[in-house]
Amino acid sequence: MTQYSDNQNPKSDAHSPIVTVNNAPSDQPATLWLIDDDAALRMVLADTFEDAGLTVISFTQAQAAWTRLNDALKQQESATQLPDVILTDIRMPMMDGLSFSDWVHQHFPDMPIVIMTAHSDLTSAINSYQTGAFEYLPKPFDLDDAVATIYKAINYQPNMAIAHYSNESDTHIATDALADSEITPEAPTSTHSKHSKNKAEVTTASKANSNPSGIIGQSQAMQAVFRAIGRLAQSPISVLITGESGTGKELVASALHQHSPRKQQPFIALNMAAIPHDLIESELFGHEKGAFTGATTTRQGRFEQANGGTLFLDEIGDMPFSTQTRLLRVLANGEFYRVGGQQPIQVDVRIIAATHQNLEELVKQNRFREDLFYRLNVIRLPLPPLRKRPEDIPALATYFMQSAAEQMNTTPKHLHPAALQMMQTFDWRGNVRQLENVCLWLTVMATGDTVMATDLPPELLENTPLDSELHQEHELSSQADSPNPQLSSHHTTNHHNHDAQINHTPASPNWQKALAIWAEQSLNTGETDILQTATPEFERVLLTAALNHSGGKKIEAANLLGWGRNTLTRKLQQLDISAPRVPSKE
Repeated sequence: MTQYSDNQNPKSDAHSPIVTVNNAPSDQPATLWLIDDDAALRMVLADTFEDAGLTVISFTQAQAAWTRLNDALKQQESATQLPDVILTDIRMPMMDGLSFSDWVHQHFPDMPIVIMTAHSDLTSAINSYQTGAFEYLPKPFDLDDAVATIYKAINYQPNMAIAHYSNESDTHIATDALADSEITPEAPTSTHSKHSKNKAEVTTASKANSNPSGIIGQSQAMQAVFRAIGRLAQSPISVLITGESGTGKELVASALHQHSPRKQQPFIALNMAAIPHDLIESELFGHEKGAFTGATTTRQGRFEQANGGTLFLDEIGDMPFSTQTRLLRVLANGEFYRVGGQQPIQVDVRIIAATHQNLEELVKQNRFREDLFYRLNVIRLPLPPLRKRPEDIPALATYFMQSAAEQMNTTPKHLHPAALQMMQTFDWRGNVRQLENVCLWLTVMATGDTVMATDLPPELLENTPLDSELHQEHELSSQADSPNPQLSSHHTTNHHNHDAQINHTPASPNWQKALAIWAEQSLNTGETDILQTATPEFERVLLTAALNHSGGKKIEAANLLGWGRNTLTRKLQQLDISAPRVPSKE
């Protein structure tokens, strides 16, 4: 059932501000359409945005929102009922959020859409921006960030008529195309929804197609990189990628090219540090026959080979000073001369440069041209080192172990939780490239199907007390041999029995490892949606502990959890938890 109300108003709260389009004077708050098939999340977001001063109309699926927009398109519904901003999920039944966003962008180009998704990979980010989305929010996101994003979308609408809030009863969409009564657009077909398949098929398909670019990461740092790639892919401007060696700068450059309008044209990568200085100009610009000793034929340079496409200049900080001058001319007007040539050659090439060095310092040392630096530094895209995103290491290690197994034509090996924990605490000065090499080493050198902590390379074991790791391995292996009653109890007992078990379970510092073992066991038995299973139980444990600690005082328990009073009350209802009574004072 579609849940929306045309007369829905924000909560009556004297302290709630009224948010209007472009901050225009009005007593009518801006309207947000919220589309998500997750009822719990939809309720939380609706409350949040209403508290933030917006009128919120909620939909359980994009199809219902499309129907209302289509009615307005055919003037069967007043344009005053249109939203000022739309927040939609991607994966929903009947019609997915990307198809919906693409249709809205075609027919309502000035209407901002913010896309949110739990499938926060590079493809989702790029597809979101390509459908015309204003912004992309990977789940889980901070509610304050979501509110700030919606405010930005509402307050930056240069083409949105403020007369939208006028008192005229016959206000219509002011475009000839929308005024044509014969327009009958078809509902967009869902190209991303997989609800017709069973869960196992969806999981298998998503794993097979989740990494077409080779860039893996769910951390906040990588989400920022994904958003930047999504915004920059369609642009022809130069990009300067910075980051330590091994962070994946060439992969990012390739992703920018593969998702750009130039994707059918060449992508040429050239490492400045790998070419002798006296050959760089010939390599870049080519040479004429007889231009120097050994030049027996005319040769095209990399610029000509990349014409119409993208030229990736890696380690640009190692380019000789003399070559920088010639590169500056190409960046300025797209023209250069071959070595020994007399005729100018015109090219259309997008330049993406990368470096692990501090170019500002090189400019101060007169080792890098300042004017070239500003030409290249139009958009800077910094990549985080691996040690700054340890939460991405399990997914990266799994991917590299599978790749190494395919390369060696053997069965993929699995990392023991203790080994994985050691890998997450390692410094990784060689970043992702070093992790890839370690996974290849383990595939060749480790015995058995499971990689234990003692199987790790010496450099990972140097600063680790091995005895404690062996003890952890034994403890975790013992837990893995028998099902964990605390984590699997939701399959066999009701919530009240589960609460009793939790209250009598001794505190353990290794609950994360127990959780990791439970997750691995669940996945091995073919379970899906394990996050939906674990999250309520996780919240139940913390909520029960906070209520017990506060003696049943809800406000104090909410403060202990970092929640608001309304959130705690809602969670008590959702999880069917009864707060202990506060003893009355005699």
